[in-house]
Amino acid sequence: MLFDSTLISHTADSESAKGESIELLIVDDEKLVRDSLRKIFEFEGYKVIAAQSGREAIDILGKYQVELILLDLNMPDCHGYDVLKHVDDMRLSAQVIVISGEAGFMEARRTLRYSFVHDFIKKPYEVKALKNTVAKAQKIIRLQNQNQQILNRLHHSEQMHRFFVENSPDIIFLMNEAGSFSYLNRAVETILGRPLAEMTGQHYSKFVCKEDSRKADALFKSVGLDRSPMTVQLRLLCRNESEFRHVEITAMGIDPYSIDLFRMSESHVQELPRIFGVIRNIHERKLVENDLCKLYHAMDNSPNFIFITDRNGIIEYTNRKITETTGYSASEVVGKTSKIFSSGLSADSQKALWDTVSAGQVWRGVLRNQKKSGELYWARESIAPVINSEDEITHFVAIQEDVTEALQLTEKLAHQASHDALTQLINRQEFDRRLERVMALTRKSNAEYALCYIDLDQFKIVNDTCSHAAGDELLRQISSLFSQVIRRNDTLARLGGDEFAILMENCPLESAVAVTDKIHQAVEQFQFFWQDKSFRIGVSIGLVMIDIRNGGSDIHMKQADMACFAAKEAGRNRTHIYRADDKALVQHHGEMNWAVRINNALEQDLFCLYAQDIVPLGMGEGEHCEILLRMKDRSCNLVSANAFLPAAERYQLATKIDRWVIRNVFNYFTENHKRLEYLSLCSINLSGSSLSDPHLLGFIESEFVRTAMPPAKVCFEITETAAIANLTLATDFMRRLKEYGCKFSLDDFGSGLSSFAYLKHLPVDFLKIDGFFVKDIEHDSVDLAMVKSINDIGHMLGKKTIAEFVENQVILQTLNGLQVDYAQGYFTGKPKPLYENDALCQAPPELMLSDIPAFPV
Repeated sequence: MLFDSTLISHTADSESAKGESIELLIVDDEKLVRDSLRKIFEFEGYKVIAAQSGREAIDILGKYQVELILLDLNMPDCHGYDVLKHVDDMRLSAQVIVISGEAGFMEARRTLRYSFVHDFIKKPYEVKALKNTVAKAQKIIRLQNQNQQILNRLHHSEQMHRFFVENSPDIIFLMNEAGSFSYLNRAVETILGRPLAEMTGQHYSKFVCKEDSRKADALFKSVGLDRSPMTVQLRLLCRNESEFRHVEITAMGIDPYSIDLFRMSESHVQELPRIFGVIRNIHERKLVENDLCKLYHAMDNSPNFIFITDRNGIIEYTNRKITETTGYSASEVVGKTSKIFSSGLSADSQKALWDTVSAGQVWRGVLRNQKKSGELYWARESIAPVINSEDEITHFVAIQEDVTEALQLTEKLAHQASHDALTQLINRQEFDRRLERVMALTRKSNAEYALCYIDLDQFKIVNDTCSHAAGDELLRQISSLFSQVIRRNDTLARLGGDEFAILMENCPLESAVAVTDKIHQAVEQFQFFWQDKSFRIGVSIGLVMIDIRNGGSDIHMKQADMACFAAKEAGRNRTHIYRADDKALVQHHGEMNWAVRINNALEQDLFCLYAQDIVPLGMGEGEHCEILLRMKDRSCNLVSANAFLPAAERYQLATKIDRWVIRNVFNYFTENHKRLEYLSLCSINLSGSSLSDPHLLGFIESEFVRTAMPPAKVCFEITETAAIANLTLATDFMRRLKEYGCKFSLDDFGSGLSSFAYLKHLPVDFLKIDGFFVKDIEHDSVDLAMVKSINDIGHMLGKKTIAEFVENQVILQTLNGLQVDYAQGYFTGKPKPLYENDALCQAPPELMLSDIPAFPV
């Protein structure tokens, strides 16, 4: 119900509408009587007005508020009875004293039936008596007015209180001694959704959540004994009792006998109200408080350092992480600004930060901060403004995450991604990127640039005679030697194996030749020692001046490689400068020569197959091996695969080699039944170009039919790089062969740094962990972490793992502890000819090259 304010001012408005108030109205048609009475009462101090007829009296009553009327009944134009009827009809508050010469009983009765007629006086009258009668009437009028005002105020007060109670947003209640509600306002319907009648007369316990019943009992029993108000928070059940509302109840005991309203009810003592109270809905506030509590605990226990400042940057709050992150306690930073952490922002950056957050936006960045101890740390920070309902910024919230270790690891991984793990020189990928940059600069300037391709001479002897460890040490030392000789701005890279490259910027041909001469001189003076052996090596260098007119970066690399090959053909340990008209270079084109030799080897069956054991680190199984490939040269020396496979890939001969390997491996095992029976799995390497060969799949299927080779004993091994480069083709190829029962292994896994992103798309059975991570796990914690990560993820995806380059007992034990599935390397088994009686494949140890899979990357 809406409150109607007109109820309060109704009387005042009706009275004020008539204007001036008149104490006495004299109505008489005799002028002498009228004038004499007027003079008498004006002399007595009354405010008097006179009317000579009933009609004029009625007009005056319409204009003025009249308290008392002296009325003559017998008037010619409008009788006195008409005036009385008008007062009655209009419900005027005026009192009347009738003065009339007609003094009969009927006249008196007719007039006195009106409750507002105070007296009936017969003419003639005594003036003194009339004055007394008027005075008594005025006194009665004033008493009646005062009483009416009091009644009006009481009525209005009751209306107001009833309005406030009934329209209160809070539940107002009275409760009897038994604990039942004797009165409730209608707020229960809004707050709890319960009809008023449903709760009235019911015990409070029916509406209190079970978990809060003890609190409710304690409240209502206590207030019955104590008249002081008590407040408690409870949960009350809604009409749907699966829902509840958080409320705050304030209750106090009352004495019903002190209230007149209840004195008549003493016969029903138990039903009298004993408790008065108010139930306030705090559900939304409580939910907000609970959310704030959860947010506070989340912030206080956050793994990140969080602090809140006022709009001037003064810190008002910080969570517990501050001590672990900065060494400061909360009390040491509250009241200070964030400058206490000595942020590494410049003045311009600091201004940009404040401009951003002051505009109501979030600032994000990485800052170099300082701990209490003075130690620096890197923090990824986010600063957000807190904006109130008036769209004003009141605070700022800053979240810091210590990313020092992550940045260091990222820098290390980025370094590893662009640098060779063995020599710490930039790798082929990074060198190609820099060469592309130089090619772009060449288009815009006249500066001269030179490119050198370097290949070590006699490196094979060191590597095969003294093991991979000796070869690795030689590469490290020679890399250091090259770094000392080249110019400061030159770029030195290890391309792979014993191949290096130098990119010389702003370098004419004469300067480039001078640098290569210094390299030759330094290498000639260099002697490599390993245990009881010493070695001298040489370098063959191919030099080409970069000319954008001759082609892109790949053409220049090819030209430098050709020039390097020419240097080797010319006697090694020298520099050959590439020139387009160099007949000797064209005649002895290295890669073309290798292409011819590969074709001859295919035609004359000059390839040899080797097998290297893949040893299970768990339960034993039959023979599990990888097929390795070598070529016999004219002198029947064995040539490692890394010498001819790059040329095979480049000149589309790799697929022919793959087919030769598949055919001969299938032939061997199906002709040697006992070995085939003992064989668990043999891995055959496939080149990247074979994955895109549309006819290879049909060839493999036909070979399975021709030889009856069990597909379940065949595992095809592809490199991670080749798989990613031909992801769709590789996936389709693998799924087709897996339908036959073949398995697949992903070689050199981890070298591409994008490995994990593609792994879930490749249906491989084995992951071969890149040997560059494996061979140093006993010394390098990062390599150990990489091996562990690859192994764990492989197992998570249901794949088995194989570790390459296992060269000693410590590595093997470490791998076993990591629960790697298989090991492969010189320590677990050196490669042996697949045809054990093939004398041509039995090369002396000192001539054996490093054992490389058929198609490594």
